[in-house]
Amino acid sequence: MAKTTGIMAGWLIVSANEAKKGHGFVIENGKIVEIVPNEKLMGKEGVIDAREHIVCPTFACTHTHMYETIAHGAVEPNLSLKPLLEDFWWPVVENRQTLETIRITSEYASLEHLKTGVTLINDILEAPFAEAGKRLLTEEKVLRKAGIKGVLSLESNERISTENGEVNLKENQDFILAMRETGSRDIRGTICTHTTFSCSVPFLMKAAGMARDMDEYIQIHMNEGPDEDKCCFDQYGMTTAELYKKIGFWEGGKAWANQCSCMEPVELNIMGTLGVGISTQPRSNALCNAGIAPVSDMLKNGINVGLGTDNGEGNFFENMRYLALMQMGKNYTKYALTPLQAFEIATEMGPKGLGFTDVGALRPGYSADFQILTGSAAIYLREENVVQEVFWRKEPEDIKEVYVNGELVARDGRAIHLDETRIRQEFKDCVRDFWKGQPYQLAD
Repeated sequence: MAKTTGIMAGWLIVSANEAKKGHGFVIENGKIVEIVPNEKLMGKEGVIDAREHIVCPTFACTHTHMYETIAHGAVEPNLSLKPLLEDFWWPVVENRQTLETIRITSEYASLEHLKTGVTLINDILEAPFAEAGKRLLTEEKVLRKAGIKGVLSLESNERISTENGEVNLKENQDFILAMRETGSRDIRGTICTHTTFSCSVPFLMKAAGMARDMDEYIQIHMNEGPDEDKCCFDQYGMTTAELYKKIGFWEGGKAWANQCSCMEPVELNIMGTLGVGISTQPRSNALCNAGIAPVSDMLKNGINVGLGTDNGEGNFFENMRYLALMQMGKNYTKYALTPLQAFEIATEMGPKGLGFTDVGALRPGYSADFQILTGSAAIYLREENVVQEVFWRKEPEDIKEVYVNGELVARDGRAIHLDETRIRQEFKDCVRDFWKGQPYQLAD
């Protein structure tokens, strides 16, 4: 395959707030080095001709669980988060994960991510009884082959035992070091723990201390619905964020919180002041009885917000629209979260909050991570509306090609480096076998 040296675009979306007609860019060593008029690229070897198309940044899914795709066909109990975890998810799903299910679901989720223009993921693996030391490396191998960038971590808590939680923390630590030895930041690890109701304060402090010592991110699940804040207040007499502040959990400046669908104003103020980023999952939160995150208030507090799916798959264009529309409805104004803001969250703001400073836009110095979309539109495209056209009307079917670091990784909805036929059959068989005989399986 010829090396890509640049692209000519009909419309080039540089970022949520900048679009150029008839421009493209030059690529060197996987990076964008210059934005130029198409005329300067004509006839150059390795230049893609996308002058009939829209070229825009790829998406970042800032919170997902690839293994959760195995929940296909399961009927979850209608419970709030804490009892749902205790009665169903922990014993029936998490505890039964193996290296084989991790591999198969990671491959399937990679197909689904590329199909919808996602090339960076922040994945939390929850598999406390799968073989220690190999869990994150299994996911990493799949992402490397697919060409997807990622932040990978293993959820570490004390719901089984303190010893089990510490084993998981150690695997995060070892994975961080192993990824640093590769010399690339395309895939890296974080220290990851869970919640204030599944971890003691000493355990949380130990996890945060490990992250600070390694100058790496600490990430958690937080306030996914009202259960955690209530549990935290009942036990400690304060909100979740107030407890984290009191114990110094977020000291160090590298922190990420996932979910945050039920937040008190004081919590957003604390997190904005301490520089804690947040990933919101609007579709998943609605499906899990967890409410609607106050994203517009997060932005007002200066918080870097990212967009996730939670379940390892999903139409990311649709997810962006859910994000904006739910904020409009929640706040009774269509200006609560504009399409441009939602697009920025889905492309550049989320990665920035996770420490990726060269992902999510198509500026000089950024990685050449881009998608080529059909250029057809029902309206007359201008610089002022082309991003909104992508936001409101494009779908995964409109993606012609996807590139990471200037390398083609997907075309017409199919991954270039993965055996899609094998993976989809293995996944189907895996789901059938995993749920066979379980009371939560839909009848045939």
